[in-house]
Formats: sequence, C-alpha cells, structure tokens
Amino acid sequence: MLPAIPYPEFLGLVTDWIAAHPYQSAFHVVNGVILVTPAAATVPFFSAMGFTAAGPAAGSTASSIMSYFSFVPAGGLYATAQSAAMGGYGATVAAGAAQVGALASSAVGYIWGRGS
Repeated sequence: MLPAIPYPEFLGLVTDWIAAHPYQSAFHVVNGVILVTPAAATVPFFSAMGFTAAGPAAGSTASSIMSYFSFVPAGGLYATAQSAAMGGYGATVAAGAAQVGALASSAVGYIWGRGS
C-alpha cells in the first residue's frame, strides 16, 4: 500500500518533476488531450491531407492518391479516411486509432523516461 502524501507536498513533487522533465511533461499533456478529445488530432490531420466534408480537395494529397489509384474500394483505407473527414463511420475508426496511438506513445515515453 502506498503511503499518504499531503497535498502541498504532492504538488511540490509534481512541479519538481515537471521542471526536471519539461519535454516529457508536454508530451504527456498532448497525449492526454488526444486521449480525451481525439478529434483534436484527427481533424487537423485529415484537413492537412485534403479530406473535407465535401470530398477530396482539389490539388491535395487526398486527390492525388485518388487519381493515382483511380479505384477506391468501399471500406478501404482511403474510403475510411474520407468517411472520417465527413463524420461517418470512419470518424470512430480514426478516433480509436488516435487514442491507441496516444496511449502507446505515452507508454513508450514513460519507459524511455524511467532512467532519467
């Protein structure tokens, strides 16, 4: 069983750890935001790729991919990404992937940071 730590002492421990590990702290905060609100990561990503609610944006990476392959199977990776940008079934898939990525990267960051 863990010993009880008084609140002021706990705050001191936390602020000392943050001061000693500023990059790791920021990393965990960003991952926490993505875990709670995955749209904070998925919406800007899909927008940057050119996936919009009206379809692929002209001249974007998304339209280049679509013109290269010319055939987009239903339920495929491209169709799921476009569905996510349109708020369809792909949004749930993208949100879950973002949350899993945030958890995995926090775990890796924790393991790498244990030595310091």
